[in-house]
Amino acid sequence: MKFFSWTSRLIIVLAYIAGASVLLMMSITVLDVLLRIFNIGITGAYDLVRACGVLSVACALPYVTASKGHIAIEFFYHKCGRKGRFILDFIFRVTALVIFGILTIHTFRHGMTLLKSGEVFPNLGMPVFWIPFVISFNCFLMMIVFVFHLLHPGKEYIKP
Repeated sequence: MKFFSWTSRLIIVLAYIAGASVLLMMSITVLDVLLRIFNIGITGAYDLVRACGVLSVACALPYVTASKGHIAIEFFYHKCGRKGRFILDFIFRVTALVIFGILTIHTFRHGMTLLKSGEVFPNLGMPVFWIPFVISFNCFLMMIVFVFHLLHPGKEYIKP
């Protein structure tokens, strides 16, 4: 259980990073629009907003899944009894575990490709290899949450 406790703290920190990314994205956009009134813009504002958008979505996913804040397919659940709900939940979680496992591997490989090629943002010149690594890491955390939900059906990993 110590492992799940440690990862739950990490997931909460990433949720705060996601929130900060949304605030930064909004601040950059508002500031850029205001500065354009005076014919001054923020160099690389588009690149920064894109990076913040990826950070906000990727870092929020593990928290939303851990707190069971996602949308469940209620239609199927209401049609089934308790045993049917358990089976559907098991199938959905195993399927999600496989999908996020594949996504973890492929985004990590893509990040390695970007690192080797030296790809950068067009306006800032900042490397982009870290973005697939962030996505891959958060997909891996999602897999940990799915394993927890498989081992402890009906429980939340993190209380919202």
